[in-house]
Amino acid sequence: MEAVAVKYALGKLSLLLNMGLELYNVSDEVSEMHLRLCMIEGFLKDAHSKRSTNPAVKQWVSELLNEVKAIRNTLKTISDLRTDLGITNTSAGNEENDRVPFRPTRPSDFDDSEIIGFDSDKHQIISHLLDTKIKRRVVLSIIGIGGLGKTTLAQKVYKSAELERRFNCRIWLSISQKFNEKTLLREILYSVQPDLRKKEPAVKDDELTSELRRSLTGMSYFIVLDDVWSIDLWEKLKTSLPDENIASRVLITSRFLDVAKAADGGIEPYELRFLNDDESLKLLLQKAFPFGEPEVQHHLTDLKDVAKILANKCGGLPLALIVLGSILSTKNRTKNAWKRVNDTLNWHDETANRCSQVLLLSYVDLPYHLKPCFLYLACFPEDYKISTKRAMRMWIAEGFVPKEGEGTIDDRAQNYFDELLQRE
Repeated sequence: MEAVAVKYALGKLSLLLNMGLELYNVSDEVSEMHLRLCMIEGFLKDAHSKRSTNPAVKQWVSELLNEVKAIRNTLKTISDLRTDLGITNTSAGNEENDRVPFRPTRPSDFDDSEIIGFDSDKHQIISHLLDTKIKRRVVLSIIGIGGLGKTTLAQKVYKSAELERRFNCRIWLSISQKFNEKTLLREILYSVQPDLRKKEPAVKDDELTSELRRSLTGMSYFIVLDDVWSIDLWEKLKTSLPDENIASRVLITSRFLDVAKAADGGIEPYELRFLNDDESLKLLLQKAFPFGEPEVQHHLTDLKDVAKILANKCGGLPLALIVLGSILSTKNRTKNAWKRVNDTLNWHDETANRCSQVLLLSYVDLPYHLKPCFLYLACFPEDYKISTKRAMRMWIAEGFVPKEGEGTIDDRAQNYFDELLQRE
């Protein structure tokens, strides 16, 4: 992240240099600062490559961002730290030797919704939801720690043809920890009656419940509430949803057993299991080799042992396996390259923290030119929808995409987006 700050500052300083004639008596100072920042970026490159072997380097890098904020007053300190730590001034344009050039994959190469081991779970949940012996509205919950695949499984269920035929309407709601009851009710209403979204004046907040109950009357509905953190959510929503004994269903995903039991005490929550060793290895290899089975078999003899070690470190968590597999897909197909990835995963914490650690590794492993783009998107609120074209235009406007290079600047922005997408 420190290197991203330096890279961003370099871009802005370049703009200032181009405007030097208009900046009275400051162009020399800006030029000097630009030169110093170029040097620091090179130091960060070298520190980045040594992060897994030199604790002192890790400490220095973690403190550097604060130093950058007062760059003119701390240049000597940074230079001294660089000397003490033995970090050489490598070129800021060098990439790690283990990384292979970006190779775009076909959209159909891998679908995360087809996670190994979920077919049985999907069929069991669909069977519960289609059971019409229970006429009342049923709330079924999928529970498990973060990274087990609750959302992915719920998506597979939601998109199934059986449920599409069974219910008059299906609604998916992604829930944030700080949910707004009125916003959620309005989203349900607009899903049932899309024309109301454009209606002027809009439905008033105090009319939402009555309008929603009227719209859903006589309809069998299936609603997914994804990532529920508090039972307060369901308590506030349920009075606005009619229960007419026509076998409507609600599916909740949550990390918390008490949320599931409070939502419907008469229905046993569905607890997701961890993947076993064979399933874990298969999922990791599917993501590490996005071009399919022939590529897997070609490299498997040399890489199978280290692949097993890496898969086992993920503790059966699908998200960790998918992200780690995506990281491996960008590395050379050599045992040493994969061992170096393994060396960065010295996990001693419980399984619940492994997803956070592998997600952090996926950020650390991003090429320098992609980090500003990723961090820019992270500034948007949770569940905020932004179009691909708008995101790329913003990257270009902020100077994250170089003006010169192969193809047009739009082509380069698209390549950045595609590479980030392949790493998800």
